[in-house]
Amino acid sequence: MTDDVDQHPLRRAGRWLARERQIDEFLYGALVSGSVFAVSSAKSEDGGSVLLATGLVNITYWLAHVYVDLVGGRFHDHERSTGHRFRHALQSSTGVLLGSVPSMVLFSACRLFGLDVATAAWTTLWFTVALLGYAGGLAAHRAGARRWPLIGETAIALGFGMAVILLKIILH
Repeated sequence: MTDDVDQHPLRRAGRWLARERQIDEFLYGALVSGSVFAVSSAKSEDGGSVLLATGLVNITYWLAHVYVDLVGGRFHDHERSTGHRFRHALQSSTGVLLGSVPSMVLFSACRLFGLDVATAAWTTLWFTVALLGYAGGLAAHRAGARRWPLIGETAIALGFGMAVILLKIILH
């Protein structure tokens, strides 16, 4: 019998990401989304165009991952057919798309609650920093890092998010 907490959709999604080894792809999608929000919201007053740009860029990055896995993987995997490699590429790159979902949902929610594009984008960017920092700290903790090593690895992860904030500041 499972606990109600284990049935929560976010917990199930997290377990799926870990089981399918998609966490790295998920974080990549989150970082790309943050970067696109920083760039696309710099001069836009239209939240729809910011969301569209973010979605399209994430789809493009996902397709790039599929292409690289399909074609690049063929150099290492001569035995499997193109169809098999294509299915594998589609499945193994899903995390890139999923990584963009939390920031797009948050941005949309901010806009629905009446925040302007700039404020919604800043909220989304700081969420991205927190997500990346949390993931870095969790990964370090699970790997056994404690005290200063844990703080250092978490700070490095936060630094990647802060690079997105810096991008927004430069473009603003």
